[in-house]
Amino acid sequence: MRITFFIIIFLFISCRSNINKIDIEELRLDEKLASDLIQLSINCVDKKFPYKVGYRYIDSTWIRPHYKLTPSFYGCWDWHSAVHGHWSMVKILKEFPNIKEAETIREKIRKNLSKNNLEKEFQFFQNDFAKGFERTYGWAWLMLLYSELETWDDIEAKNWSKNLKPLVDLLSERTIIFLNKLSKPLRPGTHANTAFSFSLMYEYAQKTNNEKLLNKIKEYSIKHFSYDKNCPINYEPSGTDFLSPCLAEASLMSKILSEREFNNWLSKFFPSFKEENFGSIITPPEVLDPKDPGIGHLIGLMFHRAWTLNDVANKIQNDDKKLFLYKISKNHTKKGFELMFDSGYGGEHWLATFAIYNFTR
Repeated sequence: MRITFFIIIFLFISCRSNINKIDIEELRLDEKLASDLIQLSINCVDKKFPYKVGYRYIDSTWIRPHYKLTPSFYGCWDWHSAVHGHWSMVKILKEFPNIKEAETIREKIRKNLSKNNLEKEFQFFQNDFAKGFERTYGWAWLMLLYSELETWDDIEAKNWSKNLKPLVDLLSERTIIFLNKLSKPLRPGTHANTAFSFSLMYEYAQKTNNEKLLNKIKEYSIKHFSYDKNCPINYEPSGTDFLSPCLAEASLMSKILSEREFNNWLSKFFPSFKEENFGSIITPPEVLDPKDPGIGHLIGLMFHRAWTLNDVANKIQNDDKKLFLYKISKNHTKKGFELMFDSGYGGEHWLATFAIYNFTR
């Protein structure tokens, strides 16, 4: 009897393992997967603590709860993660309007993107100490959130986009002012990376016909990235990167340049895709402690690599190289998905966004 029991348990565990393997092998963003992913954003967009404050206190009057200063984007650990947590909810609701979480998502967006709350967000950014707050990573995600609302044929979305527009317009203008002063782009594998923010802003500017910002991004990128070559891929990744600096730049240039121009540029930027030259990109990074918020960044790096490799591959003229990059991209997506739900709140508060952005591209 006992032997039979253990055989049954063994078979059950084996079946579960096979199901998980099949799911990972055949990853597609269907309604079930969307439901699993969006639950992470739903759980955090109005979760007040833990929270990391990213602005400076100028005097004692500013010692107030963060959720009173920025009442729209106060959850998900920090301001930018709260912003792209809302982007995730909007994106999934647009893709799957009948998803079982639909009304829960709408309730949270109605509250957080209300006119009153977003007016307070706008006023917060009027303070001198907030002029550089979340520049440019958080600004880029806010613009992308707005572009999803603005291009959505939904009555409530039109109202939410109207509420958000003053803040988006303000940060768009500030981006242009900032780029007029920024003598060199920022190239880390974390939030400050200029090319990454430009990619999201470029997408926003195209969707909303913001020609002024679009042209500024093109002008700045051509001036500062056009002559780059031999990107030091083998220096990547740093131990807490969630972005690939080289791929972020290549992805951006794939949007800005024509196919011919991009292939000429890429042949100098990535002269070889051989193992000895491209090896650190080919293999997903090793994550020794997924629950450590810094080390867990590497899970997000897998998703970032996945979609940027696809961006590059889509513009490459050589079919062998194209298929090679698609294969690497798929491996990174699979590995990132395997790990993301084991990352604890330090990862779950933001990884859903990177996974959804990857799947929906």
